[in-house]
This record gives sequence, C-alpha cells and structure tokens, in this order.
Amino acid sequence: MTDENEPVQHCTVGEPVNLPTALETAAIEYLDVDDQRTIVIYQQAILMVIASKGQATAAREFAVELWEEPPDGLPCDPDDLITAFLDELLAPTDAVRTGFE
Repeated sequence: MTDENEPVQHCTVGEPVNLPTALETAAIEYLDVDDQRTIVIYQQAILMVIASKGQATAAREFAVELWEEPPDGLPCDPDDLITAFLDELLAPTDAVRTGFE
C-alpha cells in the first residue's frame, strides 16, 4: 500500500460503476487483484483503484492511489495524472462524479 505522502484521490459516483468494464471500454490496461482492488497502468504510471463502497464490478465510491510515477523524463503532476485517469475512466459510463477529494 502507499504511505500517507503518496497521491490519492477519492471519487463518489451517483450510480454504480463496473470498473473493469469501464477500463476495457477506455482501453486502459489493468489487472484485477480481488473483488475491490485493481492495478492499472495509465500513461506509464502504476495506479491502484480500490472500491470502498461496493465491489469493483459495482463501485459507488473508490480511491485511486499513485503507486509508481511514469519513468523519469516524462513530465507529470501526480494529482493531474489521477484526475486525467478519472476523467478518462468515467467518460464512457453514465456515472457522474458526486464527490471528489
């Protein structure tokens, strides 16, 4: 897991999101860990997506943690990277972010 200095964003959506389906639709590489956790490769960064309300197949709340930044030489603000990931993840769904921190 990440320590408290690692970037993390929490997202709440108005309706459940099937995270694996949304990742596939957005053509984002991922690996299921268990019913709540999914490892994602996004813009050469490694993210952990954790469903905190529901399972990954019907998540109402989830957190995105940056586990590893893209390789050196690629400009990247961790919060901007996570925000871009969330935008891309939710774009093909009907879900609307109702909470975000």
